[in-house]
Amino acid sequence: MKKIVSLFLLVAAFASCGEEVKFNNPAFQANKNGNIWKANDMYAFADAGGLTIIGAVGTDMVELHTTSANNGTYVLTGTSASYAIYDSVDGAGASYESVSGEIKITSGVDGTVTGKFHFVAEDGAGNEVIFTEGTFYKVPR
Repeated sequence: MKKIVSLFLLVAAFASCGEEVKFNNPAFQANKNGNIWKANDMYAFADAGGLTIIGAVGTDMVELHTTSANNGTYVLTGTSASYAIYDSVDGAGASYESVSGEIKITSGVDGTVTGKFHFVAEDGAGNEVIFTEGTFYKVPR
């Protein structure tokens, strides 16, 4: 009887240690100035100018643009055709354009796009916003 009770307590202990895992599919998120930034609306579209991926949460929006929809790494500089923009319409309504960073497209199958990004962007006054460890996963196009 002791073995049955011990076994029951052991099983109950392991069952209570579980954590519910929630997958984000699709997903668009990054660290913005060291804090998690997670879009709740996202989409992508391709045209003759390349690929644009947009993620938005509340009044914030990130737009990633590459010169092609093909898999690859696209370097962002102040003069490159690939770029990232961060818009925040709360308060002053600041718009930040990338001055450095990269967008890496790793998959573009089944009408979705997946990849990673990071960038530093500035507004007209020279204020910076930094996005690191960015990822977009199966964003529909």
